[in-house]
Amino acid sequence: MTRILAVNLAMWFAFLALPSTSKATDLSPGQSKKPQLKRRTRLDILPMLMKSKRWDQAERVANKLMAKHPENPQGIFLAGLIQFQQGRYRQAIPLFKKAGEIQSTLTQLDKYLTICYFTTRQYSLFKSRIERALLQSPVDPELFFFWGRYQASVQGDLNRAVRAFNYALELKPQYIQALYYRGRTFYKQGEKEKAREDFQQSINLIEKTFFREYSYPYQAMANLLLEKSPKQALQFALRSVEIQPQLKNTHFLVGKIYWRLKQLKKAIDALERASFLDPTDSRPYYWLHLLYQHLGKKKDSEMAWLEFRRLTPLQTN
Repeated sequence: MTRILAVNLAMWFAFLALPSTSKATDLSPGQSKKPQLKRRTRLDILPMLMKSKRWDQAERVANKLMAKHPENPQGIFLAGLIQFQQGRYRQAIPLFKKAGEIQSTLTQLDKYLTICYFTTRQYSLFKSRIERALLQSPVDPELFFFWGRYQASVQGDLNRAVRAFNYALELKPQYIQALYYRGRTFYKQGEKEKAREDFQQSINLIEKTFFREYSYPYQAMANLLLEKSPKQALQFALRSVEIQPQLKNTHFLVGKIYWRLKQLKKAIDALERASFLDPTDSRPYYWLHLLYQHLGKKKDSEMAWLEFRRLTPLQTN
């Protein structure tokens, strides 16, 4: 997963509502009746830093807060959330667990642990934790989204996955990720037209809402169109690169499409970019070997083949 996860804005505002440890200064009879301003504590400051995505500063403040108040569950929970928002799920888990040991009633604790366990592939822990989370939040669309992903990718129960994604979309109709993953599930079931509808709908929402950090629906649409309409597939693949230029699979896909369109130089450039982004992936080297061979570049072909052979055992063991 990748930054398989995006948390909606409502969660951020929930943090701002957390109880504060700061206190207003009491006025004595001889003091001015003008109310004194509260002094912001680290616990007050943390949600604001997180909302503005100033992660390094937020992490420093959280560490100081935990050092001074090691038994404050809210501070520990926010420290875990800082790790979570940066995709450091394994680092977030012990912080969430520690906060839960001190105060088991923390809002959304089970939900975040559920997502962490799924993302780190601790599926037995995921299954037990999501059951608790659903009891606490039975209408949370994200929980049903992850339940659908679990059914599709771990259990292989595509029908149950579709039902979970359907329910997530009932609760949140503009749920881009749920549309994409339901489309993937339809594709696995051979329902290509339904898959295309979901991919297109998620793309429309991305363009409409300016959600510019999620390119997977474009990749999926390009793969779907590759055989029958490579030119159209290329447009979706290039748009995916534009949105998330650091994804190796998109460059790999662009390379395959360019080869199909007989634009071999552009195919080589895309495949070389894919190999640069992930030097441990053998696939681009195999295709580069074939391309160079086709172009009569014997030495380059042999070098690409040797690199493919060197990397292949790493992926099969």
